[in-house]
This record gives sequence, C-alpha cells and structure tokens, in this order.
Amino acid sequence: MSMKWIKGGVPLDVVFPPPKTARGKLLAAEADVAINLSLQINRARARARLTQGQLARRIGTTQTVISRIETANQNLTVETLVKIAYALKLEFVPILARKSQLPRIQRAVKEVRT
Repeated sequence: MSMKWIKGGVPLDVVFPPPKTARGKLLAAEADVAINLSLQINRARARARLTQGQLARRIGTTQTVISRIETANQNLTVETLVKIAYALKLEFVPILARKSQLPRIQRAVKEVRT
C-alpha cells in the first residue's frame, strides 16, 4: 500500500484510513474534489499575483470568503466559481457537462470575456 505523507511525517493513510462503506467513499471523493479545487484556485490566484482581498473585490465578496474557499471550508456555488475563473482569466468548463454542450459553454465564456 502506498502512503501519502503530510508535513510532520505522519502518513495520511494513518490519520485518515481509507473508507470502507459506500457513503464513506462518496464523502472522501467529495472531499478530494473540494481540496483539489481549492488548491487550484489558490495557485491560480498566486500566479495572477493577486491577494485574497484583491480577488475578493473583483468578484464582489470578502477576503474571508476567499480564504475559506482556498482552504476548502466554503461551499462554492457555480456562480462564484465562474466569477473566480473569470477574475483569474481561467478557462472554466463544468466537469459534468456533456461533450455536446462544450461548444455552447465555450461560446458563452467568450461572450462574457468580451
């Protein structure tokens, strides 16, 4: 079994044993998505050289909300996610969209940007 390590040298598999139930697996998958998304937002903001406060002002919220988003402690609405993507000049394509919907989504994003 491969182990992922966190700061301090404690393996994540010891701190958070793999879930055994279907519900536990679902919750773990949701947490993985939330953490991955929050990390992507944090990295994109850093690449754009914006502070949390600057990003917050661009999307009409507070620095505290951005902090909670970046630490996966805030549920994101699609609206907020799109605002963040637009403010950071990121491509945003909903992961649940059907391939046939992608051209329409891409056109809509381009219209918003122009």
